[in-house]
Amino acid sequence: MEEKRNSSEDERLDPEKSPIARADFMREKIKQRPINKKKLLRRTLITVTMAVVFGAVACLTFVFLSPVINNKLYPEESPAPIALTEETVKEEMQPEDMYADDNAIAAEAASAAIDMASSEISRMQQEMNSYHFDSSNYIEMYASLKTVATNTAKSIVTVTSRSSDTNWINSPYESEGQTSGVIVADNGAEYMILTQTSAIDDAESIQVTFFDGSTTAANLKMSDKVTGLSILAVKNRNVDDTTREKIKAAPLGSSSAGVVTGTPVIAIGSPTGIQGSICYGFVTSDNSALDLPDSKYMLLTTDISGSSNASGAIINLAGSVVGFIDMHYNNANMPGTLRAVGITELRALIEDLSNEKSRAFLGIHGQTVPQELLESEEIPEGVYVTMTDIDSPAMLAGVQSGDIITAINDEKIDKIESFISKLRGIKPGEEVHVSLMRQAAEGYVDLTIDIAAGAATE
Repeated sequence: MEEKRNSSEDERLDPEKSPIARADFMREKIKQRPINKKKLLRRTLITVTMAVVFGAVACLTFVFLSPVINNKLYPEESPAPIALTEETVKEEMQPEDMYADDNAIAAEAASAAIDMASSEISRMQQEMNSYHFDSSNYIEMYASLKTVATNTAKSIVTVTSRSSDTNWINSPYESEGQTSGVIVADNGAEYMILTQTSAIDDAESIQVTFFDGSTTAANLKMSDKVTGLSILAVKNRNVDDTTREKIKAAPLGSSSAGVVTGTPVIAIGSPTGIQGSICYGFVTSDNSALDLPDSKYMLLTTDISGSSNASGAIINLAGSVVGFIDMHYNNANMPGTLRAVGITELRALIEDLSNEKSRAFLGIHGQTVPQELLESEEIPEGVYVTMTDIDSPAMLAGVQSGDIITAINDEKIDKIESFISKLRGIKPGEEVHVSLMRQAAEGYVDLTIDIAAGAATE
């Protein structure tokens, strides 16, 4: 009995002998799940697509936020507004200033002046007798003129405009135009370049070439419809360091009436139609007013022969710009002589265009009523309207030729200069109250006309 119990216990403890503890029937064979190629491909495509989307979003975010972050970390200095210095003209001594109240002092001064003049004349005669002008002096004189021209030519650039179009058989082609421009200002961040609008019309890209041959891209700052002139801007940081050290804004001189007539001048830029050409001559007149609306620009004529496509600047012997060459104002009598718009009247326009200040447009051609007519014909003081541009704001409002403008916005207008100055303070779109006098059967009558100012700049 004891043996039987022991054998049963041994079987229970020994798994091999115990039928309950046998696990042969529970052995599993693990099979690998079959690969679903479609699902794997779909997941792969989803992963790649998400990676591409993530990369694109990251790239766009960097592109758009990079300038903002750079501006925050490295803020760029705001350019200073352009303010051209006003020209100063020495006042001539009046005859009455030369008289003295004391007759004795006057007689003594006159005697001293006569003696001084006599001795000076004698000295000059001796120098003239001993001085001989030869070819070496002639060469030296023109060498000095070339030096002046070369120094100021560092402020002259070549403006190249490119645009694409199609011809009459719909074949595409690319056109290119060139003209000369003048660096007229530098606000610390950009160089301002004065050029003709017609040379850059519809341009898809504008390139500027400096005197040393280096080039950079330029963008249009603002254009003036009245004069057909524009200001281009070139970022200072886009100009080579070596070029930036040498170029500068051209000094602006004076073209006031009577100041430059009969004086020797130099034409630089492309007076012959070839970039970098130089011509010498004289200003023959400076008292011709251009018949342009809302302005009084003066035209300089010279005896310099040039091309009908001439462009650039007229400078005096000090190297200062006195006029901007514009051959649009040539006439049939003198088709081959260089003409330029006087720099004195262009100063305000250059300043406004450089600062992107919009100018109002009324379309009024006028002139100051002469003093003799004020007294003899009893014509009111103000600006005489010679004509108005077709479909201009002034014409549409009812301003007529022969009207005399006496006030703008209740401020007195006594001459064309005050009219232009007042108009400069008016913004496009503003309503302008123009007080004028119109001739009627029994004399002049007062009228007030409201004009919605247009835009002269864009």
